[in-house]
Amino acid sequence: MGSIPVANPAPLQRPHLSRGGLLVLALPLATVAFVVTVVAFAWPSGAGSPRWVDAGTVDALTVNEPVRNTQGRFWLVTLESGEIRAFSERSTHLGCIVPWRPDFEFGDRNGWFRDPCSGSTWDIDGTLVFGPAPRDLDRFPVRVRDGRLQVNTRQAIPGAPVGSN
Repeated sequence: MGSIPVANPAPLQRPHLSRGGLLVLALPLATVAFVVTVVAFAWPSGAGSPRWVDAGTVDALTVNEPVRNTQGRFWLVTLESGEIRAFSERSTHLGCIVPWRPDFEFGDRNGWFRDPCSGSTWDIDGTLVFGPAPRDLDRFPVRVRDGRLQVNTRQAIPGAPVGSN
């Protein structure tokens, strides 16, 4: 009997892409990425137009007891003067979410905004009192319409720089 011929498969070859082929492939992809980036920056986002977030009623706030609004990402505070302020929940240092710490004691007083990332500390009125943060807490405009508080979350007012108070 004779032997059965066995086909020897050719070794697998790695696909080869020449420099010219790579350029032909990369150039259209880079062009598309560039166009998408330009359109994304040029497209109106509505950042300049107000976005008034309903924050409840004035009566619901208690003096010197901040209330966090998770929808608008801000803190509402009624100061002893009666002024209502809305502070960004973000630190002016690293951008971490800054909680109100009613139990935190600093300078013989309890109740501070305290950045868990950097240790920066702000008073009830948003004034920086300690830490590496460069400025007071950022604020948002507040208005009262038909007995309801509204906060414009698209118009951040940067906090005063350190040493300007």
